[in-house]
Amino acid sequence: MASVRDADTSGKQLGLRMDDASYYHIKAPSVPARPALARSIRAETAIIGGGLAGLATALSLAERGRTSVLIEARTIGAGASGRNGGMVSAGFAAPTRLLERAAGPEAARSLMRLSREAMDLIRARIDRHAIDCEPVSGVVIASWFDDGEALAAEVEEYNTRYGMRLEYWDRARLLRDFPSPRYWDGMFDPEGFHLDPFALCRGYAVAAEGMGARLFENSPATGLRRIAGGWRVTTREGEVTADRVVLCQSAYPPRLLTAVARATLPVFTYIIVTAPLTGAHAGVIRAPYAVYDNRFATGYYRLLPEGRLLWGGRISTQERPRDLAGLMRRDLALVYPQLADVTIDHAWSGRMGFARHKMPLIRELTPGLWINSCFGGHGLNTTTLGGELVAAAIADGDRRWRLLAPFAPRWVGGALGPLAAQAIYGRARLQDAARAYWHRRRARRRTTVA
Repeated sequence: MASVRDADTSGKQLGLRMDDASYYHIKAPSVPARPALARSIRAETAIIGGGLAGLATALSLAERGRTSVLIEARTIGAGASGRNGGMVSAGFAAPTRLLERAAGPEAARSLMRLSREAMDLIRARIDRHAIDCEPVSGVVIASWFDDGEALAAEVEEYNTRYGMRLEYWDRARLLRDFPSPRYWDGMFDPEGFHLDPFALCRGYAVAAEGMGARLFENSPATGLRRIAGGWRVTTREGEVTADRVVLCQSAYPPRLLTAVARATLPVFTYIIVTAPLTGAHAGVIRAPYAVYDNRFATGYYRLLPEGRLLWGGRISTQERPRDLAGLMRRDLALVYPQLADVTIDHAWSGRMGFARHKMPLIRELTPGLWINSCFGGHGLNTTTLGGELVAAAIADGDRRWRLLAPFAPRWVGGALGPLAAQAIYGRARLQDAARAYWHRRRARRRTTVA
């Protein structure tokens, strides 16, 4: 097994540098490479991008008896879709209050319902296509802040307004399984689950191909233009002429449309995976659930099947900072001092695409040209939702994608956008730290008085 201490060449088949390959890529079995597009072909729908958004679109079209051609610049799942934390949960990166304010209460409820239906669809596809992606049920949201009444009220609101089945966990219940000195209480989502996202990408790809989709790797799109009766997408050695095109590129180049690139903010986040936890380390985290916390820039983690711990978080404009493993180890030790000396075997970054409003961009930009992108912060669920909405619109004339009409592409600040995002993140980290400090200080005072 490759590690940050002893790298081998396992990632080369994926078109990745070894320092860019994730744990998922390294442990995945070798598969034959798909061909590059080296000729002129015809398609009903051309899909640009081989992450989960593009794959979900191809699979949803195939399930409706429609064909497509998908081209990927590197290899299937090489980008953010195959290198994230692996959690599937209802909702969007934007908070529900933003949904209600921008789209209205009824539309917000419909979007949340669609989000939960997408979770069901992912589970159904895993079963139907026997996708070996190690799904495990249960997601915990742990609170850094001593405000149990507000958190319990939030649980009640989500359950009443959006039909969810969240459970409020008091501090004793939370710390029984996740004994961190930073946690107060939390909520448990029994409908959420987690999995190997790269394996899900591969499973979606095989399923779509089995139903008639054609997939090409190492075929970056170099051009896009309207032609009589449709569109032409060019690659370095070939081209696709299609009735319509679906752009699923997110923040990775090449980005073909200036309007979309201007509305996509690339943000980096980081993940580490430890060596298998043994001895005292093995007993620290006592439940198999995935966890994330309620800070602005959340930390998230889960135990892996072989006893390793996956830990992720942070937001940055740097793709790979110096001593990435050490940086993330310090974050881990802040939450679990008991794990401060664990061995880090893998460390990598991922590039997420965010829209300014933190909602996905799912819409027909002009007749026959669709965008299905910007899933940063909540991609595993919403990519499948996006694929369903676009495919249903193309195949059936379904107009549910219009629920996302209020969330149009908006300029993210050009070269200053990442700097502004970094400043916002830094400010939010300070605010979270100050809030947590005062909550701990208030608790100590209560204990002293008692």
